[in-house]
Amino acid sequence: MDYIIKKNEAEINENVAKGLLCIWGMVLLVDLLCWFGIFNIYFDMTVVLLVVSLVTLFAPAVIILKFHFYNDMMKYLIVTATAIMAGTSYVLFTFQAVIIFVVPAIIAGFYMNKRLLYYSGMISVVAIIMAHVVTGIYLRQPWIEPFIGMEEILRYGAIPRCLQYLGCFFLIFLMVDRYMGIILDIVPEKENDSHDAERRVTEEKEFKRILQELTEREKSVFILIVSGYTNMQIADKLCLSTGTVKNYISTIYEKIGSKERNALIMKYNRFVKENDQSHTKK
Repeated sequence: MDYIIKKNEAEINENVAKGLLCIWGMVLLVDLLCWFGIFNIYFDMTVVLLVVSLVTLFAPAVIILKFHFYNDMMKYLIVTATAIMAGTSYVLFTFQAVIIFVVPAIIAGFYMNKRLLYYSGMISVVAIIMAHVVTGIYLRQPWIEPFIGMEEILRYGAIPRCLQYLGCFFLIFLMVDRYMGIILDIVPEKENDSHDAERRVTEEKEFKRILQELTEREKSVFILIVSGYTNMQIADKLCLSTGTVKNYISTIYEKIGSKERNALIMKYNRFVKENDQSHTKK
């Protein structure tokens, strides 16, 4: 299970990056509505919101999608950045933006990583408390915060909203845990008897047969697919456009009769090294 998720982490990063761009687009839309007088929000507040969103949403997305940066810590950076964005939105709009605190947990859920999910819950609670501390010290729009004074803001604002958030967080956690349990039931056990050895031989024969049915370029793409590379990484490695890679992948899927990328990685990844080496020697 962990092995499959690790192989697909780069692809998850790309999907999450696209989600960050969508959220950034919503922030930009809110700012535009404010600038055109639809919402009655101070101009300097909209500028702060836009600048923070550029740093916490737009910049990580560009780093992943444009520069193809896939560090193991990137997922923690993304969760931290979205928690900062949520805290900033809360400082500016108080209770009107409280729902945004679930975003880091939702993003962490994509990675199917319990440690990351715990981290998202912890960093979001810290962000909620810090946001209330900031509003207790300085509140730009007093009329949108129902409580006055640091003690009241923390007692009647921070604590109840932390509890509200934790309720949502545990629902997300249970959903992710359940989904991981289902996947674990599907993923086959390690080879530990003759049955598994027979299955391994059969799968290796299938892998070699698939390679024989593919053209040289399709073979290269297929090997990279089952090695866990994303479409963008395959394009970079083979000096192709992402559109061309997608066309190759569609053709490969049609030839082998499967579109389940995770299943292909799980099934054929262990045969890649030897076959890739033999292919290189030719």
